[in-house]
Amino acid sequence: MNNTFVIDYVPGKTKLQQLQGISKLALLGVMLIFIMISFDIRVLVPMFIFNTGLVIATKPSWQKIKGLLYFILITNTINVLLMYLVSPDIGPQSIGSKHVIFEIIGRYNLSVETLFYLGVRFLKIMCMFVASLWFILSITPSQLAQGLYKLHVPYRICTVVALGLRAIPDILRDYQAINQALQMRGLELDKRRASVFKRLKHAMMIVIPLILTTFEQVDTIASAMDLRLYGSTKKRSYYIEKPLTKVDYLALAVAGLLLLVLIAYCLGVVLHTQVGASRIWYPR
Repeated sequence: MNNTFVIDYVPGKTKLQQLQGISKLALLGVMLIFIMISFDIRVLVPMFIFNTGLVIATKPSWQKIKGLLYFILITNTINVLLMYLVSPDIGPQSIGSKHVIFEIIGRYNLSVETLFYLGVRFLKIMCMFVASLWFILSITPSQLAQGLYKLHVPYRICTVVALGLRAIPDILRDYQAINQALQMRGLELDKRRASVFKRLKHAMMIVIPLILTTFEQVDTIASAMDLRLYGSTKKRSYYIEKPLTKVDYLALAVAGLLLLVLIAYCLGVVLHTQVGASRIWYPR
């Protein structure tokens, strides 16, 4: 398998990767909710640092994550710039004050509040990315299915999720095999020798056999599951299911603590001072 593929199919050796699926899902779920509802930099900065530490704890390969990192940084930057172009006064409108740094042209001016608001938006998206990244790097399809099942998701849905993730390497391998076979037959797919439209046209010649191959694999898997009487019972077990360890209990305790902090934050900040989900926090 390509060592640059992000998803792992065998649990890694770090403590975070050895956690049970339910522990990872609980920790991720609470943190994502906390990040999504908050526009408070006092929350986002610690969340970013904590989740970055979890990413480092998985000991990731730079080759695995650099493509995702570049993509998120570029799209996030474009998103912030477009937000400013559409509404240059979005910062003062959200914060309620305006201190212009310098005028650009017309209604376009750069204020301290706008820079702060756009910076918080950028940080918010990066927090969600980093939180999702450590989860993707540390979990396997089997752990994900087992964790979802522990959360009382129907096991048929859990199986679909696991099989879908496990099929990705096979689809990529089939794509590369078909691509190489067509190039050996004289089909030009090199971007230095063929135009974009020509390569798109030739790519369709890869997609069609790839779809047919995928359907054939799905039929094989479905037949194998029918022969094993899959779905005949209301419950199922998982080979990877193990008793919770001390590290699992620690992760669940952190998730519970974050949930209590989240509730306290919503009650004490959002409801009383109207800062957070409905309005950005700004130092006065």
